Amino acid sequence: MAASIVNVAHILDERKLSPFQKTVIALCAAIVFVEGMNAQAAGYIAPAIRAAMHMSPSDLGYFFSSGLIGLMAGAILIAPLADRFGRRPILLGCVAFFGLMSFGAAASTSILTLDIFRFLTGLGIGAGMANAIALTAEYAPTARRSSMVGVMLIGFISGAIVVGLVAAEIVPVWGWRAIFILDGVLPLLLLPVLVFALPESLRFMIVRERARDAIARLIRRIDSSLVVDAGTRLIVEEEHASGASVGALFRDGRGLATTLLWIIYFMSLLNLYLFANWLTVHMTTAGIPLERAIFIHSLFQVGGVFGAVFGWVFDKAGPSRAIFLAYFIGGIAIACIGLVGPNVPLLIVSVLTAGFGIIGGQTCANALAAISYPTQIRSTGVGWATGVGRAGSILGPGLAGILVESGMSTENIFYLAVIPALIASLAGAALGGLKRAPALKEGVA
Repeated sequence: MAASIVNVAHILDERKLSPFQKTVIALCAAIVFVEGMNAQAAGYIAPAIRAAMHMSPSDLGYFFSSGLIGLMAGAILIAPLADRFGRRPILLGCVAFFGLMSFGAAASTSILTLDIFRFLTGLGIGAGMANAIALTAEYAPTARRSSMVGVMLIGFISGAIVVGLVAAEIVPVWGWRAIFILDGVLPLLLLPVLVFALPESLRFMIVRERARDAIARLIRRIDSSLVVDAGTRLIVEEEHASGASVGALFRDGRGLATTLLWIIYFMSLLNLYLFANWLTVHMTTAGIPLERAIFIHSLFQVGGVFGAVFGWVFDKAGPSRAIFLAYFIGGIAIACIGLVGPNVPLLIVSVLTAGFGIIGGQTCANALAAISYPTQIRSTGVGWATGVGRAGSILGPGLAGILVESGMSTENIFYLAVIPALIASLAGAALGGLKRAPALKEGVA
């Protein structure tokens, strides 16, 4: 039947997820899967690179930080471009770019060139992650956005698990370069699939008044019973944003929520990348063999898969309770990692639980960023939140390298890591006091 007015927000919110929407989420999950493999690879292969290139602890810290600086720059400088040009072109460009840069890292013969290529790889990953979150949120029903973003981000966690398991098997035989080669091949194999199947955001196309024919085709893929003709008025009713820059993140009552979100991201990613880059080093320093240390390290990400349950808590009980609980559990588990030393069974439990809490909390933070901003500034909002978080991810591993070189034990590093987890937990609790009634705006095409 023909419709004189089609409200796309209602189509997405009031119907079951269509096969087309599930496909979009699956494609975003595939993107973050290869991002997860690439972003987390450095931590697993750090001991091998350290030995091969005779790195000092500070050299290792700079190596970790170079990729993280790239992630931050990509999230802040490149991801917001999607609010102007669209999610699809930015995602396609990012996947191609970080795949090619991974080959550069594999071919590096000096610490400097390795650091440069890790920075460039991070540029693509940082921008791609923010837009995968944005695109997933824009095709998910509002009431299930946090759960759907959480489900999609299992792709990132799975990639981090897979690269750890693969590294444990092939690094002792083929060396650390093999991991970077694999991290280059997989994105480039995925790229043709994305070119063929990845759509633009329907919400973005209406807000930006893109071609009606393309919008109509996407609507029919969601609900084939809707006929969009030349007289159909296409709208998407959602929260208003005053402007489309980083300043808009602090206007219209969003200032305090944005500040708390940035605190959560900063503290959360500080811990996540401290774990990613130093957990294997900590365990091998304690006398655990490299292969076993890499395997135990991968369990941090396994715990994060189960941490996706916090997305359900988010939808049912709200972001404040979900974030507070996740990081509180994570903080306790981090303390236990330092306490149990080389006791492998207790270390496994502690690492699993830390992943459950910290990665589960980060999943909630990603979902919160996706639902906190309207379409016209969503990539900017998610990008800047992750960019601020990347500052924490740079500080954590880099500071750890300096402290270890000055004589601090890696055990004490993990005791200190409890502090940012508890700060993130308290910032989550503070979210519960925020109340803001969003204004509505119609995007029309």
